[in-house]
Amino acid sequence: MIIHYIYMVFHCLSIPYTATNKNTSLCAFVQKVYKFCEEMTLRGHTVYHYGHKDSEVVCTEHITVTDDDVLRKSYKNLNEWKEKGFDQNVSTEAVQTFNQNCTTELNKKIKTNEEFILCWFGYAHETCVRNFKDRAIIVEPSIGYDSMFADIKIFETYAQMHKMHGMSKSNVEFNKEFIVYPGFKKEDFLFKEQKSNIALFLGRITEHKGARAAYDMCNAIKQEIFFAGPNILNLKDTKYCKFLGFVGPKKRKQLLADAKFLLAPSFFIEPCNWTVIEAQFSGTPTVTTDFGGFTETVKQGYTGFRCATYEQFNFAIRKGYKEINPENCLKNASHNFTIQIQCNQYEMAFKSLIQQ
Repeated sequence: MIIHYIYMVFHCLSIPYTATNKNTSLCAFVQKVYKFCEEMTLRGHTVYHYGHKDSEVVCTEHITVTDDDVLRKSYKNLNEWKEKGFDQNVSTEAVQTFNQNCTTELNKKIKTNEEFILCWFGYAHETCVRNFKDRAIIVEPSIGYDSMFADIKIFETYAQMHKMHGMSKSNVEFNKEFIVYPGFKKEDFLFKEQKSNIALFLGRITEHKGARAAYDMCNAIKQEIFFAGPNILNLKDTKYCKFLGFVGPKKRKQLLADAKFLLAPSFFIEPCNWTVIEAQFSGTPTVTTDFGGFTETVKQGYTGFRCATYEQFNFAIRKGYKEINPENCLKNASHNFTIQIQCNQYEMAFKSLIQQ
């Protein structure tokens, strides 16, 4: 039997408020675009990246649709995200300009109605792609946010799919909706069995991420912990809690490898939460709440503990994490969350759409 590999064309609409590169590790949206473009280009597909002039991404062709001059009209300090996180308002002049320029460039590039326009920033791209509904296949390729608009939807987890359809009281459309888990490169992480005595909180330091709960628990239990990420709550260093601010990929890699465990007590329904997967690649147990995406990414008692009460958190933080074998964490991540597995699933979904 001869199997014909189908090469596809992807128009990747990147993130309007920053450049696409590996170092902007705080923004999952940016990393989704960066990794997808690289892997799909290496597989031989045609990948057009529409984004900031200073983007550094492997692709067939980069098309500039924004630059720092555009961004300064909407964002006062272009490096402020390291302290406060990104301004993800979809109504800014920067987003409007991005979409207008994308419309112009897409009109030049699209040749057939079997090409894909991938809206990596979701609904923010709707004003652009509405002009191409009959000329291309429009996809939201990684829904990990609380909106959805495209005819073709790909969610990060089943939990997020269920949440979104529950909120909208709508049915899942057959042949139009898929689940593709996030993918990572094993070599981007350092696997270590021997850990430090310090735990880690990684991400935006906000109430809904459970940062204050983590802060209060670790101070009460006398567990040392590093908080890495924008300190939006302005919490203060204590004997046990130290705030590192934003950390780049190298420091992030080391922190994940050294951590006694990763603490992620999010109070909102996490669509996925990448940090627990990154911790698994590092051989680091995770301690989380027991709902949302965690129910699919954290294997109870195998890669970490999902907790529903403070008593359970107390157990997991004091001694439960010791029951987790670092090899189990790496094995689970390698079997479920590599970039190869992710893009295999993407290819299957996209092929089904052009073969209908």
